[in-house]
This record gives sequence, C-alpha cells and structure tokens, in this order.
Amino acid sequence: MSIQRSVVGKTWAGILLTIAAGAFIAFVTIRHSRSSPAASPSVAPATAVTAPIPDDPPLQPARSDSLVRDTLAALSPRNLYQEWLSTDHLLERLAAIIVDLAGDESPNRQLSIPAPRQRFSAARVGSSLAISDRSYARYDFFANVIASLDERQVAAAYHKLHPLLEGAYHLLGYPGKPLDRVTARALRRIADAPVREEVRVRKAGSLYVYEDPALEALGPVEKQFLRMGPRNTLLLKEQARQIAAALGMSLQQKPPLVGSR
Repeated sequence: MSIQRSVVGKTWAGILLTIAAGAFIAFVTIRHSRSSPAASPSVAPATAVTAPIPDDPPLQPARSDSLVRDTLAALSPRNLYQEWLSTDHLLERLAAIIVDLAGDESPNRQLSIPAPRQRFSAARVGSSLAISDRSYARYDFFANVIASLDERQVAAAYHKLHPLLEGAYHLLGYPGKPLDRVTARALRRIADAPVREEVRVRKAGSLYVYEDPALEALGPVEKQFLRMGPRNTLLLKEQARQIAAALGMSLQQKPPLVGSR
C-alpha cells in the first residue's frame, strides 16, 4: 500500500481505544485499506484475563453504548479522547478494532476520526526523500492522548467490560473463542511495531511509496507506525507493554526494526 500524498486519513480509534480499554492504543488509519472487521486473526497463546461470560440476554445497543462510554470516559478528560467515544455501536466497534489490529488489518471503518490537518510531506536527504519531521508531528496529539492513559485504569475498564466485549467478539464470527488471546495479539502487534529514525520514500506517480522494498511489503498497521515517526511509535509501544503487563498478558517481543537506510 502506498503512502497517500494527502495523508492516511483517520486516526484509528485511538488505537483501539486502548484495546477497548486494553484495546485502544494506537489507531491512525489507512484511508484506502480494504479491511474487514470479521477478518480472522492468527492468534498466539497468552496468559488469559479470566472473566465470566454472563447468561443474561445481551444489552440493547443504546444501553451497551452507554455502559461502555461511561466506563471508558473516566480514562481521560481530553476532548479528543471524549470525541472518540461519541460514536454509536461502540461495543461492537471496539471488538472489531481488536480483531482488525490483531490480524494486521486497518480498522478505519470502526471509528470516525478526523484526518490530520497538515498534508503528508517529505524532505530532501541527499539524492533521496524521507518522511519529514513535520509530517511525523501531525500525530503528536494522538500519541500524547494515548500515552497519558493510566494502564491500571485501562486494565480495570477492560476487566469490567470483558463479558460484553467477549460477547461482541463471539458475534463477529468467533463463537466460543477467548477474547484475551486476540487482545494480546493486538497489543503484541503494537509492541512489536517497527521503528526507524529515517524512512526513505520515493514518488510513484501522484503517490509516495517506501524506498526500501522490505518496508513497502509490511502490512498496513506497521506502515502506519512508520508514518507516525519514531517518537510517537515508541510512546505507543511502551503504552502497549504497560497495558499488557497490567492485564497479566505476556507479550513475546521481536526486536524492532531500528536505524536508517
């Protein structure tokens, strides 16, 4: 997938609303990705966060939205974060976001987040082009909001919402499957995101693509982190690790892609 000149529009739902409160950390979304909320992720085992599945009938959408919103609203007073919670069918969207991130699919259809005001920009580096610091800075506000969340409060919210979230996950087409495994996979994808101090790009018609074929071959989630810049990516990676630790989930980490070409 190429880098759009006008810039990857919407920010992913607060990167999964710290993974739905363990599900919403990193989300800056690729506008032209053709993702499906029901795409089946390959999930590695993780230490489970146990929670009972209720026998009660499912809540009506309006009531479940109210419960999820009330639970998550206390995590941050920032206006941007509160805007992320204003959508409807919030529970179902959060479950789909977790699945999308775990499967390296862009969750751009789940929560509508305004695109950065500034356009994507590249700077001349010798005979090549590289993503500019100004382009990275477009995502500072987003990374700052997510990094400001307290991982213990996020974990508490995830535990509280766990039965409802797991039920919504099952309705996506995964009956009987544990939510915690896919949540751990989504957090692991963030924790393992590649980091580069300099990302070279080149023009391909009206678009920018990564100069390094290995970067161009990455999935949409990893590419989005590269577009966010090393400072913002490192903030989100650390937040993912802290939330996973607060949830008692073990993330098998790969060494990040570091350095410059």
